[in-house]
Amino acid sequence: MTQANSARAATTQDIAALLDRAFTQADYAINITDKQGKLVKVNQAYLDLYKFANEADVLGKTQRVIRSPHTPDAVYKEMWSTILAGDIWRGNLSNIATDGSEVYVHLTITPVREGNEIIGYMGFSLDRAQQVLLEKELFHANKLVVLATMGAGLAHELNNPLASILLDAEYLKDIFLAPDQPIDWASARQASNSVIQGVERMKKVLEHLLLYSRKEAAQRFSTLTMSQLIEDSFLFLERQLRSRSIAIQVDIDPDIYVSGNRTQLESVVHNLLSNSRDAFEGRKGEKKIRIRVFKERPGLVTMEYTDNAGGIPKPILDRIFEPFFTTKKEKEGTGLGLAISRKIVAEHGGAIHCESKGDTTTFSITLPALEGPAPDPGLLED
Repeated sequence: MTQANSARAATTQDIAALLDRAFTQADYAINITDKQGKLVKVNQAYLDLYKFANEADVLGKTQRVIRSPHTPDAVYKEMWSTILAGDIWRGNLSNIATDGSEVYVHLTITPVREGNEIIGYMGFSLDRAQQVLLEKELFHANKLVVLATMGAGLAHELNNPLASILLDAEYLKDIFLAPDQPIDWASARQASNSVIQGVERMKKVLEHLLLYSRKEAAQRFSTLTMSQLIEDSFLFLERQLRSRSIAIQVDIDPDIYVSGNRTQLESVVHNLLSNSRDAFEGRKGEKKIRIRVFKERPGLVTMEYTDNAGGIPKPILDRIFEPFFTTKKEKEGTGLGLAISRKIVAEHGGAIHCESKGDTTTFSITLPALEGPAPDPGLLED
């Protein structure tokens, strides 16, 4: 071997060693899989992030070993569709470490090719723990702001049943004070039923208030019916809207299910309702909010939220989802409601769009529908 060839060989070896050290010592979690999705290489940051003792614990396995049930199947489905097409996928999701703790990452998956053939995939994960903590604080703060604006509505929700309960209880008390008088049993039964219904209504409102105002430790998903979700979203605001002569029309196809976090999705509807309520302030003429929920196509739920509260000018429409952007007076709005709503919808595998023409504004929210068993997330979807 000539001296020049030896130098080139040494250089090649040096570069290979440098690349190996860069991979091993990188501060971000990196994993490499074969085309079947089985792990063939991970770096120390990956082991540290998911609390594995050594590389042997994961090699030859798929990333189902860190899969979290809190990441929607729709995210996995889109991920696989993208990388199988040979494109790079980027997104936020949560995984589970070996000690059971939730790990939030921004993941980039890049197909690795030999010629035109995909021979594997490389995953590059950024730890989002601090970002997620901040997002939770902002989300909770926004919920408290929304609750603060519902004060009058909540008072009505409790005062009206209380007034009815008081009248019915006094009527039943009068019956017992005059035991020698004939009893109208039909009226007595109606009064007792009214007391029970009033108490159940108050109990539902208070339970929902406690659930909604709770600070969530993690993003818990469950199966939800859209009809119940929308109905519960009106618990705090319906009387407040109707007292302002705002007509409410709800049209929901039956048996539409989604997987999601109840309080987060309700928060999206609360933000829209609160914005409509404020936009209607001082306006004359007909005031209307309409909510339609339907399946536009298999696997996809669409919620159309429309009001005629005056519309949104184009320069403002382009900015409504920006954090801290608001047209309300100081101390009347945080500018976080729609920004947080868009993030919530995205984390549920959906999208939110807004159109405004004349006095009418429509928000369209799409979410993955649940139809039968959840799809197999595949090999790399955790």
